[in-house]
Amino acid sequence: MATLSTAIARYDKPYQGLYQPKEIGHYSLGSEIQYNKTQLKYFIPPSDYNDVEYDLKKEYQGMENREEKQIDHILKWIHDSVGPRGEVDPDQTGLKDDSDVSTDFVCRRGLLKKLLCTTCARNDYWKFAVTLHHGTYYLCEYPTDKELKRVKKMTNEDKMTCAWGHKFEQYLTADSKGSVPNPDLPYNINEGFYTVMESKVGAHTLVFSSEVDAVSLEIPDGTTGPSVEHYVEFKTTTHASLEKVSFKRFKLLNWWSQSVLAGVPEIICGFRDDAGLVRKLETYTTQDIPTIAGDIENPWKINVCWNFLDHLLTFIKSNVKEDDPRIIHLLEFLGGDVTCTRLPPDSKYTFLHE
Repeated sequence: MATLSTAIARYDKPYQGLYQPKEIGHYSLGSEIQYNKTQLKYFIPPSDYNDVEYDLKKEYQGMENREEKQIDHILKWIHDSVGPRGEVDPDQTGLKDDSDVSTDFVCRRGLLKKLLCTTCARNDYWKFAVTLHHGTYYLCEYPTDKELKRVKKMTNEDKMTCAWGHKFEQYLTADSKGSVPNPDLPYNINEGFYTVMESKVGAHTLVFSSEVDAVSLEIPDGTTGPSVEHYVEFKTTTHASLEKVSFKRFKLLNWWSQSVLAGVPEIICGFRDDAGLVRKLETYTTQDIPTIAGDIENPWKINVCWNFLDHLLTFIKSNVKEDDPRIIHLLEFLGGDVTCTRLPPDSKYTFLHE
C-alpha cells in the first residue's frame, strides 16, 4: 500500500493553478442522456436582490430523488464522441470542432472538488477507484463508510433541507431567455444540463463533467453591444452562518473550488432563515472568494490546494501502471495520509466494462 502525505507545509509553495478550463461538449439528462441543451436553464434575476421572498419548502413532496450513476454519463459521452474508426463526431455530442477527447484523466467535477479541498477540509473523507485503460486514468468516486452512515441517519427534515438548494434554483431560472421562473412545479433533480470540460493541472490533462445551474446573459458595463453568456452557480446559506468562522473556512472553500474548476465566474447566494425562507440575494465573484476568506486565522490557500491536486495526480500515475480495466486501485482519505491499495482483478469496485 502506497501513501501520500497531506501535510499543508509540503504544498505551501508557489503554483500557477488550473489552466483556464475549456468547454468541449455538453449533454442533457432526463429519463435518458441527450446530446442537446434541452435541460439548460437561464438565470432570470429578480429586480431587487434585497427584496425577495422564496419559500424553499414549496412542492417538496413532489421532488424526485437523484439516481447516482457513478461516471456512466461522461463515459457514454466520450464513447459516443468517437466514431468506429476513432474519428470525432461533433454533431452527435456537441464536441467542439477543435477539441480532442484524449486525456490523462477522466472523472466528474464533484470528485475533483473534494480532492482540491483535501488538505484544508480534513473531515471531508473521500474514496475513489482508479483504473488505467488505453493510456487514460478513469476515476470513479464511491461513498465512504462515514457518508453511508450519515445518509442512513438522515431524518425527513434533513432530506427536506438538502432539497432546498434545488428549489432555490427554480425561483431564479427558466427554460428560455424571455420566460418567467415557475417555482410551483415539482423539482426533478434527476434532470440537469452538463458541460464537458478539458483542463490541465501541472503536466496532467483532464476531461470532466460539470453540472450547470444556469447561464447568465449580461451586457458588459459601458457598452450597448450584445449580451455575453457565462455560467452561474446558485447556493443558499443561513443568515447566522455569516458570523461563523466555518463559513469562510469551509463553505467558501467549497464554493470556490466547485466554481473555479469549471470556470464559473460568479455565485448567486440566497440568505435563508431556519424555516427555508429566502429574503435576500448576494453575488460572490469566484476569483474574489480567497480574498474574502483570507482574514481568518490560518486561512486556506489556493496554492496549497492546486499543489496537492498536482501531486495526487502524479501519485496516481506513479502507482497505477497496469493498463487493464479489470485492475482497480482504491484511493482513500480518512483525515490522515492518502492511501492507495491495489485490489484483485474484477473486484466490486470495477466500473469499466468493454
